[in-house]
Amino acid sequence: MAVVERRARRLPALWLGNLLVFGMLIGLAVGWFVLQTRQVQRGFVADTAAHARLLADAVALHARGAVLAQEITDEALTAFLASSARFADYLDGIEPFRPDELTAFAEQAGLSVIRIVRRDGAVQGPPDWPAGEAPGCGRLRRLLRPPGLHTVLYGVPRGAAAGCVLVGMDSRRIDRLRAAVGLPRALDAVAALPGVLGVQLDGATDPAMARDGATAPPRVSIRRLDDGTPAARARIGVAGAELVLDLDAGPLLRQRGRLWRELAAFALALTLAGGLGTWLLYRRQQAHDRQLRAFERRLSQQREEAGLGRAAASVAHEIRNPLNAIGMGLQRLRLEATELDAGHRRLLELLLDAARRTDGTITGLLDYARPCTPRREPVRLDRLVQNRLALYAQRLDAADIAVSLALTPDAGLPADPTLLGRVLDNLLRNALEAMHGGGRLDIGLTRERDGLTLTLTNDGLAADIEPVERLLEPWFTTKTDGTGLGLAISRRIAEAHGGQLVVDVPEHGRLRVRLRLPA
Repeated sequence: MAVVERRARRLPALWLGNLLVFGMLIGLAVGWFVLQTRQVQRGFVADTAAHARLLADAVALHARGAVLAQEITDEALTAFLASSARFADYLDGIEPFRPDELTAFAEQAGLSVIRIVRRDGAVQGPPDWPAGEAPGCGRLRRLLRPPGLHTVLYGVPRGAAAGCVLVGMDSRRIDRLRAAVGLPRALDAVAALPGVLGVQLDGATDPAMARDGATAPPRVSIRRLDDGTPAARARIGVAGAELVLDLDAGPLLRQRGRLWRELAAFALALTLAGGLGTWLLYRRQQAHDRQLRAFERRLSQQREEAGLGRAAASVAHEIRNPLNAIGMGLQRLRLEATELDAGHRRLLELLLDAARRTDGTITGLLDYARPCTPRREPVRLDRLVQNRLALYAQRLDAADIAVSLALTPDAGLPADPTLLGRVLDNLLRNALEAMHGGGRLDIGLTRERDGLTLTLTNDGLAADIEPVERLLEPWFTTKTDGTGLGLAISRRIAEAHGGQLVVDVPEHGRLRVRLRLPA
């Protein structure tokens, strides 16, 4: 028994170890998926950096093109306007221009205004340009853009006389050219690309750095925009300014979500498999433990019965023979001693009754200790119950016991009718002895899938029996003159047939005994 208990104490460690193994597997799976998620994020950040670098190179190329375009257009405008101004100065030196002549010359040369500043005054064509203050000779040999006017001006000093010549032309076509190749157009084009959520250029560009066209390595971070949209923000140095690109991080989140869904499904499957395996292992261990305990109980019971058999044989030899002699002597005294008075005869009757009870106790002990080997033959259990009940009918009526009978007909099975008759005798006798003042006895016989079940339920159960299964133990009895072997012998007979005898309390004060026999 101690071996079984030690094994039982070790059993939980097995299924707990199984849980630990599955827990470690789940932990490893979570670690692996976290590593995979980080690798996916690193890969996404690297791709985003490469994409951002490519877009930054395109922006830097546009910045360089814008600087070169501005330089070329400024050089062409400078050359064209300087040449026009010197030619106008040359013609004015031959013959001074009148305003109408200067206006016609400006229209013919494709200029919007020509202003000649002389020592004695200034002439301009057309005379009504500009609407505000007329330009002077303060800034020469540079391109000027008066605010609010789509005009670029250029002035040169007069060659032979004091003063200067200023010429201007419409700058709208040049402005459109610069806008087409400038940074704003490039930023708009980048913002229109798929996957680009926003573009911003922080700071002013440096023309010298724009000519170089180099970009710094991008710095990428994952964040959410103000509207909650996930974005990968890349910051890149372009031409002395910082280009901020917000790229769509939805693919990263979707891939990350897919990985975590796979992790959840895998962890769930692993948890279910681990739980099921642990449950099955636990159930198997519990069944194995019950088998070991049942084996130990049977072994202990067999040892007890073997010792009891030896003791019973010794008791039968040492006690029964003298007891028989005592009984025979008492009977002879009762028959031959005519001079005994009534008191002495009463005493003889009591002694004979005590000898019979003692002999009955020895007989029960021998019956319990004797090996029980049933002989198999077809038995109608319903008829056996009716026959035994007929033998006890008079005693049941005398004890005012109402019998309720519910038997399944044709309830046959292979069994030993003599041994089953002894079981019925014990059960009916116990019911009679329990109900001294009358009561109700319910007898039922039902067919089940694997055999028959005979049920006897009677009143008169003592309230202080706890647990009620002790009634099946040998020598346990609630009667003053009982041996406590009737139900124990009945249980041995049931187990010898491959069945079982169980007792329970269906309601207060009532005892139910069920005899289950396999078919």
